[in-house]
Amino acid sequence: MMNDRPSHSSAPMSPISPTCQTSNQDEDRISVLPDHILLAILNRVDLPIVIQASTLSKRWAHLPHSLTQLLIDVSHFLPRDKNKRENCTVDQIMTTYTGVVRRLLLSSSPDNRAIERLQLSFYLADPYLHSIGHAVGNVMERGSTKSLQFTIWADTHHPSYEHCVLLGQRFMSFFQACPSAFRWLTSLILQNLTFGDSDISKILNICTKLEFLSLTYCDSVIDRVTGDDVVLTIDVPRSALVAVEIITCGYAGVDLIQAPKLQRLVCANWIGVNPPLRFGNVPHLHSITLRHAALHWQRPFLLSHCLSNATSLSIMYLNFADQMIWIEPEDPKHLSPIFSHLRDVYLYNIFYECDLNWTMFVLEAAPSLSNFYLKLSRHPCERSRCEDSAKKVNVPWDQTSPDFKHHWLSLLEIVGFVVDEKLTKYIRLVIELAVGLKRIRLLDQEPCARCNAMNNGQPPSPTRWRFPVEEEEKNTIRQQLVDGLSSPVEISIG
Repeated sequence: MMNDRPSHSSAPMSPISPTCQTSNQDEDRISVLPDHILLAILNRVDLPIVIQASTLSKRWAHLPHSLTQLLIDVSHFLPRDKNKRENCTVDQIMTTYTGVVRRLLLSSSPDNRAIERLQLSFYLADPYLHSIGHAVGNVMERGSTKSLQFTIWADTHHPSYEHCVLLGQRFMSFFQACPSAFRWLTSLILQNLTFGDSDISKILNICTKLEFLSLTYCDSVIDRVTGDDVVLTIDVPRSALVAVEIITCGYAGVDLIQAPKLQRLVCANWIGVNPPLRFGNVPHLHSITLRHAALHWQRPFLLSHCLSNATSLSIMYLNFADQMIWIEPEDPKHLSPIFSHLRDVYLYNIFYECDLNWTMFVLEAAPSLSNFYLKLSRHPCERSRCEDSAKKVNVPWDQTSPDFKHHWLSLLEIVGFVVDEKLTKYIRLVIELAVGLKRIRLLDQEPCARCNAMNNGQPPSPTRWRFPVEEEEKNTIRQQLVDGLSSPVEISIG
């Protein structure tokens, strides 16, 4: 039984049972338009609406087969009614889905128009995969498709480890049976798969056009000799891979040996010891995102050890998920070669009790930094904490060079600002060191429903954590921040 549609998708109406009616007058007004205009309209709406239009009007009947962009999303085939959805099986959904895919992809277009962009989202369920793959391969043989995306979902909610192993084997069988489709793949999004040792390498070496790879809740079978989790190795010197996402996966780490075109990397919620990543040849990597709530067996690590070969970074986003700070401050000289091109830094969800002076080592190591974004987190609900969470400890730092001045920082933004002496001192320190600072933006923390529920719907600790509201108080704070400092910085609060 399928109780929910895939979470990333919207909920359009079923394409199988059209319920809307169009008046003859409205239909006539639109139907007199030439095909290329009608196709431009249909290329911008969801598939169920396209199918409804072609079902209700003979004038529109041929148009779905002439579309140059197709998104065929399995969520479109789930009943809208909750009771019917609960009684709907994967087989029922995929039977209808596969039929639609074959009709749209195998039927020839009247004008033999190629599909430029094709996105398919479906369940990893047999016996439908080969039919889908061969239909896609038929389209790919025309040679004019610029973008092909597969988003593949597990055929059950919360699959067991054994079922994830089965899904991994099923995917590899699909992959090996449909080479024409996978050779043209540009984007692959997978969830809940357990791969064999070399499966990822096989996929990346065959999918030479692949630009985007996303793995969520994926892993590899445990090493039979050591019993350890496996390191995910990406060694693709001729790959087109531009972006990689590895989210809540069970790998011991990620080793990017060669990915010469890689530009963006997201890594979140890792289980191995720190550091989670190791870089080899990644000359074009300019954006890195690390999101993680530290676990008790993970010790803070030096960014210079993790990012030593990532010397083209311009954007760095680190999210500590309200828990322990999992990076260790270090001598800025060790990071300067890595951060020489860094323009934007985000240090998010720093637990409120933690001192902020440690962030100065990032500022000092990045001479070209233009925008510095901090987000402080006050969550009595402990939204990110689990039984394996690491203990939160303060991060001391008092090693800023006495003659250090930053000349390029333009913006300091702090989300989660409150009236607090510690924060005031920190902001004054930044103003003093960043001599070219133009703007400071101070914002309140977003409301948290779980925290409010703990306080009967009221914001937690209003006397302890207070964001200034009255304009008179805001003006007083602005004066306190620049008092005695010759800075023309503009300060906005709220």
